[in-house]
Amino acid sequence: MGPESRRVKRAAGAVLFGILIAVPAQAQEPPDSIVVVDSLTALGLPSLAVDSLALDSRALAEGDTLVADSLSADTIFYNIPRGTGEAPVGFATGIWEWDRHSLMASGANTLAELFQEIPGLITLLGGDYGTPASISAFGLGGAGYRVFRDGFEVYPVDGGVADLQRIGLVAVSRIRLERSMGQMIIKLTSYEYDDGRPFSVIEAGTGDLNTNMFRGIYTDPTALGGSLGIGLERMDTRGRGQDRKEGGNRTGSWVRYQVHLQNRFGIGLDLRRSQSQTKVVEYTPTLTRTDVMAKAGLRVVDGVVVSGYAGRSSLSAETAASIHTIGGSRGQIGGSLAVDRGGFWLNGAYRQFEGDLPSRAADLSLGFARDRWGGLTGHVSQGTWNGTGTLNYGGRAWVNPIRGVTLFGSFAEGEFGSRGAMLMDGTVAPEAPDIVPGVAAITDRKTGRAGLSFSRWGVTLAGATLYTWSDLALPLGTEADYGAPADMGVHRTGFEAMAILPTRWQALTIEGSYQRWEEPGPYLPEQTYQGAFEYHKVFKETGNLELWFSAGVRGHDPMLTFVDDGGSGAGGVVEVPFYQSWYGHIQVRVVTVRLWLGMDNATLRRGNQTYPGRLLPYARSFFALRWDLWN
Repeated sequence: MGPESRRVKRAAGAVLFGILIAVPAQAQEPPDSIVVVDSLTALGLPSLAVDSLALDSRALAEGDTLVADSLSADTIFYNIPRGTGEAPVGFATGIWEWDRHSLMASGANTLAELFQEIPGLITLLGGDYGTPASISAFGLGGAGYRVFRDGFEVYPVDGGVADLQRIGLVAVSRIRLERSMGQMIIKLTSYEYDDGRPFSVIEAGTGDLNTNMFRGIYTDPTALGGSLGIGLERMDTRGRGQDRKEGGNRTGSWVRYQVHLQNRFGIGLDLRRSQSQTKVVEYTPTLTRTDVMAKAGLRVVDGVVVSGYAGRSSLSAETAASIHTIGGSRGQIGGSLAVDRGGFWLNGAYRQFEGDLPSRAADLSLGFARDRWGGLTGHVSQGTWNGTGTLNYGGRAWVNPIRGVTLFGSFAEGEFGSRGAMLMDGTVAPEAPDIVPGVAAITDRKTGRAGLSFSRWGVTLAGATLYTWSDLALPLGTEADYGAPADMGVHRTGFEAMAILPTRWQALTIEGSYQRWEEPGPYLPEQTYQGAFEYHKVFKETGNLELWFSAGVRGHDPMLTFVDDGGSGAGGVVEVPFYQSWYGHIQVRVVTVRLWLGMDNATLRRGNQTYPGRLLPYARSFFALRWDLWN
């Protein structure tokens, strides 16, 4: 680490410390603090904490005797109605979820970093920040996952799946990943109000390889006759190597304005823009994604919400010559119905797209759960790709613990459609890269998972058998493997296991997961594993001091990966060496200020890669400050 890098870190540290001591102490008021609403006493009602009234947003929406004008301004806030019925999270259902608190605690700067926590999930990175990023599980390639933000589908303008490098975390307060073996579903929820005061988040960090990070949002639930939110984020690095030829950055911005009729009805306009830049010669120097969406939501009755939305996703790609820009856009219009009544839920949506890849999509999921015995869910999706219809369906079931034992199972099968290249409209100039409009690939898949878990005395052990078959193994279709031909699919069986073991210290556990397949395949190593010591404890009666500590390892065996053909037609499947990263993270929260310190690949392993020759940074330590405040 050179003098310049050390000077940057010292300067960044001084700025962060200056921010801490410069802002008035009252700005650090925790979100859970108790504030008495004086106007309630004036109404002849008992004094209540803001949490007991303001956080129950339905009190204002359902025509109670309280009126907004009689309440403190801190209690006036509304959100556009949305459906809430979903299957529970856990290893049994194969669903993971992060709320705003756990997102802040994770320290992740991208979706790819966040998803590394999930058992059996492979993060596919084309290099450092600014290069393609995607995920896979159970060998899923093209059509392996879909991304939704506030009900709007994040169209895969980058290929067969959306490039996670250009899906930012700014103003995202909830992330849910449903790890289905047929097609994973990623749901992002933008920031929702839970208090009537303006709210801000500041995140700033610095680390090795001249890495710098900033993320900030400001939201006001009573601005301009409605509610307003703005946000900005940026990550930049010089990348591995001393010649600075692999530097890159990613920048994202967010603006949202909403108008509300209390919590029964709302209309909003949401604009998100994300740009990635890289000096890696194999990739397009600059790619910009823009998503604009208008959305309306109506709570018909309690537990029934109808929504409608329209928007456009576009991609702009700057060529190496820096004189031509290519890309394209796709419009989307659709609606949804969400029902959540008495343990039963139903979510249906229909989307119409411009173009043929796809031209339309319809999704329906429903479920039923009881604390007494368990639950059952099912889903079906139908789409049209270049005039060819696809249909896939699946389900999950689980039995609640009987003497500590839970049984569970799931299946998914049918046809799944995928794009084959970057989105492009119009004619490409002769000087531009040889990129052709995307083509459709459709694959048949059949999958199954069944297992049990045991939880007693603080010990949790779980395991499941796995089965997957597909007629084709598809590349993801991103810039990292563009042009690679599909591979033949095969039947594969395997198993996975996870464990949480207590120690003599109540706050410390040993956690790990393991997945093994009888035969490896593309994006499917024979063995995938992770394990860590996890410490988490809240101190003080006020809960104003919290400590997290994690030290562990994650890795997998050598893996087959699709690679691009470079225009030669020689693309295919190539093996990359085994991957392993030892890491350590520690975070301290004091009221609402969080100090985070971490290091990945602590053993300085230099061969980590998920695409041939695209070596990942061999080590990076990182320090960050994260602060949310009412202001």
